Amino acid sequence: MVRRSLTTVAVAVLAVVATEGCGGDDGADVRSEDAASQSDSGSGNGSGSGSGLSEEDNTGTSDDPDILAGVEVYRQYVQGEVASLQTAATAFTDAVRAGDLAQAQQLYAPSRVSWERIEPIAGLIEDIDVVVDARVDDFGEETNSEFTGWHKIEWYLFSRETTEGAAEYADQLDADLADLATQMTDLEIAPSAVAIGAQELVEEVSRGKITGEEDRYSHTDLWDFAANIEGAQAVIDSLEVALEKFDADLLAEVRAGIDEVFAGLEPYALPEGGYVSYEELTEDDKALLQAALAELSENLSQVPAALGLS
Repeated sequence: MVRRSLTTVAVAVLAVVATEGCGGDDGADVRSEDAASQSDSGSGNGSGSGSGLSEEDNTGTSDDPDILAGVEVYRQYVQGEVASLQTAATAFTDAVRAGDLAQAQQLYAPSRVSWERIEPIAGLIEDIDVVVDARVDDFGEETNSEFTGWHKIEWYLFSRETTEGAAEYADQLDADLADLATQMTDLEIAPSAVAIGAQELVEEVSRGKITGEEDRYSHTDLWDFAANIEGAQAVIDSLEVALEKFDADLLAEVRAGIDEVFAGLEPYALPEGGYVSYEELTEDDKALLQAALAELSENLSQVPAALGLS
């Protein structure tokens, strides 16, 4: 498989953007029919994170010892991220409850990192996904009390620039994430869910988050992007031995693609950690990022089949 240059793919992405309004779905984000059906099975942008897996995605198993060992490594990774998520989220919600606007604003993006890394797997707990990571789109307006979670609090902090009224949503976020941690302890993670989840993480950024739709009040989108790629990288790290055995060329392509995306994010990284506001990126900047993401997503979509999981 010969990789295309980033500039060449960027041209293709811009062409796709120009034709999407007419129903086009070709270009840089080419996927197999199997990969398309996998990615369309997640939750929608309004009601949840958009990168959830279906129950069917979590059924494909394997008797290959290297795959099973990799899945166990990944399961331990997920449990570690769930613990980190609760710690970071509590620091964030404590600041909200204390009425410390500046601190709450500063901790908003870091509080989401672990969630974003394991988003497809966490999304299997659907009743949690839709209350902690919902966007306003399905609720009509931000003042709707059914709109909850990070993005409700984000609206208070960055759009209204206040913590007043946000404490009850901070309390609910803590309770919901505690519920997530409990349910994740008993969640069976199938090999297919691990493999498909990596592509879900990247495709959601390439086809949705790239617009800035998710963190629309804080414009901290690049934090989420980086965490999504880190999550996909964790999948590949876990399955590396198996993928090397079944398709070493594909593994090399995926590794190169991950490196390319991180290189694309590097110019926007801040010395103290984190990233610049997404508003600072031009449309050309976004097109270059989307090009690298689309190519990585295409390669990741081939991982389940390469491992005999689709």
